[in-house]
Amino acid sequence: MSTRPVNAKDDREAALWADARRDAAWSPDQQAALEQWLEGRPDRQDLLARHEALIDDAAVIWATQRMVRARPAPRRRSWTFGAVAGTSLAAVAGVVVLLAGGLSPRGELIEGTRGVPRPIALADGSAVRLNGLSQVRVELGEHERRLRLKGEGFFEVAPDKARPFSVEVDGVRVTAVGTRFNVDQRQTAAGMVVEVEVFEGIVKVAGKGAPVHVHAGEQARVVDGVVQRMALARPELETDVPPWAKGWLEFNEATLASVVEDLERATGVRVRLADPAVGRVLVSGRFAYDDPENALAAMARLHGFKLTRQGADQFEISGG
Repeated sequence: MSTRPVNAKDDREAALWADARRDAAWSPDQQAALEQWLEGRPDRQDLLARHEALIDDAAVIWATQRMVRARPAPRRRSWTFGAVAGTSLAAVAGVVVLLAGGLSPRGELIEGTRGVPRPIALADGSAVRLNGLSQVRVELGEHERRLRLKGEGFFEVAPDKARPFSVEVDGVRVTAVGTRFNVDQRQTAAGMVVEVEVFEGIVKVAGKGAPVHVHAGEQARVVDGVVQRMALARPELETDVPPWAKGWLEFNEATLASVVEDLERATGVRVRLADPAVGRVLVSGRFAYDDPENALAAMARLHGFKLTRQGADQFEISGG
């Protein structure tokens, strides 16, 4: 069974519609605009139903009430899509988990899990998605918002000029005021590498040298503290979210070894490459990671390799 990709903009707009419909001031004009948005789009109808169910979920309502009681009311964040504007509990795409209550002095630790990641709403209105085998420690202070990452995360930052939002990983600091970006820390033959992809706005990437400003549609690659900026391979990523955050692994001439590493991180499977030469083969394609064995089998067939199951969630790829 494949994971059906979700349009991030439609998902967020459905969340806003769901929230707006609960308002007593809902008007016939708004209803007409909603019907126009839904017309002929069963995918949007499904998204709206899911977000309305989420808002009515008792556990989410309880968490929201607890968060409101635990701290002063935050500044409202406004999103605008067509005729809809407002602040929504479900404004972050997908299923939302609220990080509520006061944060401890050392920060709150969030850990990623295998499978499609759920957005986690922070107390400042920002949201984080973590890839598998990843974690982030969140410290929301009076003058700055500071997160320490291990692994990979996608960040949607609520604007707050008085409190810059920064993500630190392996000696690299990525700072934004209000934007959307992905940070990935990975081990390569060249050593530990940090990759930053910007989907909206601008971030400042600081390594050992002078900081580099990276704009939407660009990425930065940091090796040994040196920041290199380049254009994203796929410009449409500017308004999307990373494929891994939607349950997909997408590669363009990546080594099989790196593909396996990403699959292991996202799904928890373990894959042994019987020969180093197998790991150097270049792989391109798009694979749903809700069925890692099927993805591995497809890659093995494509290159004439043999896939062998060696136990629960354990596989070996060898030459044909």
